[in-house]
Amino acid sequence: MPMRTPLPVSAALLAGLLLSACGGGGGSSSSAPAPATPPSGARTLSGKVTYDFVPAVYNVATRVGGLDFAAASARPVRNGRVLILEGTTELATTTTDAAGNYSTSYVPKGTGALQVVALATSAAPSIIVQDNTDGGSPWGISAAVGTGLTTVDLHAGHGWTGSAYNAAARGAAPFAVLDSMYTAARAFLSVRPAAVFPALKVNWSPNNVPQAGNKALGQIGTSHFSPAENQIYVLGKEGADSDEFDSHVIVHEWAHYFESNLSRSDSPGGSHGPGDVLDPRLAFGEGYGNGLAAILLPESVYVDTTWSGGTLRAFGFDAEAEPSPTDDPQPSVFSETTIMRVLYDLYDGGANEGFDGVQVGLGVFYDVLVGPEKTTSALTTLGSFITGLKAQAGVNTAAVNTLLAHYQVGPISSPYGDGDPDLRAMYLPVAPPFSGTLSFDGGADSNKWAQNQYFVVTGNGSPITVRSTCSQDVDLFVFKAGERVAAATTTSGNESLSFNATASADYVVVVTGFGATPGAYAVQLQITTP
Repeated sequence: MPMRTPLPVSAALLAGLLLSACGGGGGSSSSAPAPATPPSGARTLSGKVTYDFVPAVYNVATRVGGLDFAAASARPVRNGRVLILEGTTELATTTTDAAGNYSTSYVPKGTGALQVVALATSAAPSIIVQDNTDGGSPWGISAAVGTGLTTVDLHAGHGWTGSAYNAAARGAAPFAVLDSMYTAARAFLSVRPAAVFPALKVNWSPNNVPQAGNKALGQIGTSHFSPAENQIYVLGKEGADSDEFDSHVIVHEWAHYFESNLSRSDSPGGSHGPGDVLDPRLAFGEGYGNGLAAILLPESVYVDTTWSGGTLRAFGFDAEAEPSPTDDPQPSVFSETTIMRVLYDLYDGGANEGFDGVQVGLGVFYDVLVGPEKTTSALTTLGSFITGLKAQAGVNTAAVNTLLAHYQVGPISSPYGDGDPDLRAMYLPVAPPFSGTLSFDGGADSNKWAQNQYFVVTGNGSPITVRSTCSQDVDLFVFKAGERVAAATTTSGNESLSFNATASADYVVVVTGFGATPGAYAVQLQITTP
């Protein structure tokens, strides 16, 4: 029986192969090709590539959960890359089909030992799971190809021994990460086959810890999508936090990749959690990530496992059913939980919910995200999404409004929040010269509703200057259709910026406060033209 070993495959050995793997975007899933007529002396090798999938479970009522290793099952590695190597020479490459099967022919050169390698990569769309603590080497499993062998199966085990992981046998993790993201991409490709997903690199390592610092050492802070790198990082440290089997966490981060590459996000980022009253950009971004994960997997109960005192535990929530007592104490456009449930209810149909009389297909979600959500002159909030959704053919506006009302959101009719008084109040339309005083709530995080205000200014072809005066730290930002055109971000409350404003174009000025002392504080703002 061939030995199977989890390994990061040598980055030097596979440099050329990685370039090939990164070449494609979307397209349909490929199947294991039937080998062409083999040349003289050729051999044929076929087999199946699988990995152990471990369910992450959580009971919303009892708040108990974790990884259910007893329910682990072998799942196929779909559309994965398989190589035949002789020493360091590539003899053949192919891809697995939807059942994990592969078949290829190769001609031995007699220069080294033969092995078959299955990489944690998919071909269409191109996703590579690599080790950020080992120079970006791709993860894979391999087996020797003995003389006369025509069939070699490869299986990546989870490596759990009952109380800990066997590090040398923990091969399933990168394949689980890959498969969750592949599932998300394929869901969209099934309804929008022409979609093109840029090549994605995903960084998983057993060294990845919930500590910020040097990512090459595994100090990634948390599982996250990095817009600056256009890459995803996933926690993997046993005893601290490991997310490889937390499918919702994985797809949540993939959803941010989707935003950055196909749609748009204006979220300021930062810490957040259920019950927080967030800046509506952040509330939408995080609620969208959770809701889309529930839709694409599809599984309504979001589960995130973690380690506590050496024991695997979990927390989570249901995108469909609200528990009692509620986990959404202040439903609104400023609540990520509200956003999550609105999006999920828009999709699922709500056969047993009188308030949910709308069912929107995944293709319509895609069209909104890559269309009006991407191009809105407002900021990306529930307002921009709902307005774009209502503009789609066949969407029942009245039914959408009934659903929104259930979550205490008004009948949104514009990307600037018309119809919902609180969201509309975030956007103050002004014409230069303007002078006014804002009141922020010190002690709140800078990404919360209490520390942010938006102003909408229509350009007239002249430069516009924005000035703030405050005893606390204040930042100023100016956006045009999501593009940041100016910013003033010193540690002072006395900020100033200027920008050239195109005639008739809408600009959103965002004022963000950083006052640390609890209690109200004032910000004087001026917006002027020459």
